[in-house]
Amino acid sequence: MTDPATLAAELAAYRERLEPYQQSRFRRDGIVVCAGGASVFTNAYVLIRLLRTVLHCALPIEVWHIGAGEMSARMKWLLRDLSAEPVDAEAIMIAQGVLISDGWQLKSFALAHSSFARVLLLDADIVPERDPAELFAWPEFEATGAVLWPDICSILAENQIWAACGLPPRTMRAVESGQVLIDKSRSWDALQIIVFLNARREHYYRIVYGDKDLFLMGFLITGQSYHLVPHLPYTDQPWCLFQRDFAGERLFQHRCGAKWRYRDPQTVVPGFRYQESCEEALATLRRTWSGRVFNAPARSPEAQEEEARLSAVGAVELTTPGQAPVALDLLQGGDIVDNGTSGLVHWYCIGGDPVTLVLIDRFQNSTRFESAGEGHWREDCTSASVLIEGRGSRPDDRPAAPDKTWNWAESNYGFDGDDG
Repeated sequence: MTDPATLAAELAAYRERLEPYQQSRFRRDGIVVCAGGASVFTNAYVLIRLLRTVLHCALPIEVWHIGAGEMSARMKWLLRDLSAEPVDAEAIMIAQGVLISDGWQLKSFALAHSSFARVLLLDADIVPERDPAELFAWPEFEATGAVLWPDICSILAENQIWAACGLPPRTMRAVESGQVLIDKSRSWDALQIIVFLNARREHYYRIVYGDKDLFLMGFLITGQSYHLVPHLPYTDQPWCLFQRDFAGERLFQHRCGAKWRYRDPQTVVPGFRYQESCEEALATLRRTWSGRVFNAPARSPEAQEEEARLSAVGAVELTTPGQAPVALDLLQGGDIVDNGTSGLVHWYCIGGDPVTLVLIDRFQNSTRFESAGEGHWREDCTSASVLIEGRGSRPDDRPAAPDKTWNWAESNYGFDGDDG
């Protein structure tokens, strides 16, 4: 690690290059969530679905990630279905000349570069107890333009962070960055410093624990005003922090030690609110997503057109000689949902004339099916012949009921008769 005096000098030099706030870049209030990768996305989906369907929060939401490896087309579709917009940080990072490689670093970067003028940053594993739109009208926020929440520990005077930031040493309550509320127009210099410190994680993360206390340092370094909620979080360690508002009432349930899992069982947190609604959100997610990040390879226009037709069909039936038929949902974006009965998780089409259907199992083994005409696809090999027949329709891209049948005469394949 670079010595603290050198870090302080580099920080001082950076302060001379801070950019002025550009009013035209940002507008309105909104929520930012960082949710790259399958496990974090699972938590973000629960959070956003609860905000929309239970708390009736109408604030715009941006969900940030780093590259296609962290967010598939299917995951983006699910976010947009909840009126949340996915944002890939890669292009912005390149334009800014900033290298970010993990979620802790991404939080302040996303906060700074989101389209919102006033922003509530929420960790994906948080569950609010009420609509957070009220926070933007808090008198404390209107007075200073920034609200931070306390952690359960303190930064000690002997910590090297003070010297590395050019600040006098002191013992001070640490902050917890699961939730941060900022008005960019009044906190812009502090926010730029916070992004700078987090971008140099190889130094600062060795002194403090991750990104959280670097938010506090940004305000202390610049002298810009903020309010710290005066009530410590209720804690049921190691499962959950219950952060409070300025009146001392519970507001945010931060499941830092009890993150939602795509599969059961979930950790039971005593006193947790909205458990049933969160479980319902997880059940919906399992019906509409494979639980994995999948991006299909480049395909021809003909292949993509066939994918659109197949994803609109609804449930399809996979028939293998000697085995019971299995209902599959070929979902838009390349995921397969089948209640775990087939072991298949992803699909896509390749080629042009003819188009080939590719099914992939959980071990990344692929099987190819050639069109047999009339909406049928077949795999011929020495041991078995596999046939896929269409069943059901899903015009809104959600799984059809298992017993719903489909009349081929009403389909886009254009011939008469039932699927038999």
